[in-house]
Amino acid sequence: MTGKKSVNLVISNNQYSESLEPKGETFTRELNLEDNIELTAEGFLYNKGRTMYIAYDETEDAGLQNTKTIIKLEGNDKLRIRRYGKDEDSGMMDMQLEEGILNITKYVIPAGNLEMEIYTNKIETSLDDEGYGKIFADYKIKMEPFINVRNKLEIEVKPS
Repeated sequence: MTGKKSVNLVISNNQYSESLEPKGETFTRELNLEDNIELTAEGFLYNKGRTMYIAYDETEDAGLQNTKTIIKLEGNDKLRIRRYGKDEDSGMMDMQLEEGILNITKYVIPAGNLEMEIYTNKIETSLDDEGYGKIFADYKIKMEPFINVRNKLEIEVKPS
């Protein structure tokens, strides 16, 4: 794929709490769906070497107006999601997802900075040569003492 092209995105994120449930003499980890967000957006897709970028403006429906998101996919196993506001009252987030790796970053909001731990369980891609297809990430976010959740993110990239 060459050049910058318009794409349609379908982004779905399921957020789960985890619990340990007895199973005989052991326990199993159960996922309990807490929240589901699905949105569509128009954006751009472009490549630089082996790295693919997807950029789009967040929507007011998601509560993130005046915010831009850039998704960077390096190869098939490293995903970086950067979100930043277009004005000083907006927040900033920089998540790096790499299978089996714990990353610590800051989530910047107008009220201050929160430390965010992200552990990535799995990243899968099924993109064709044009960059169309799906990106899937399964990861945990921990922001003490507020949040400790598991996320399953799916980004579908379609022609516009």
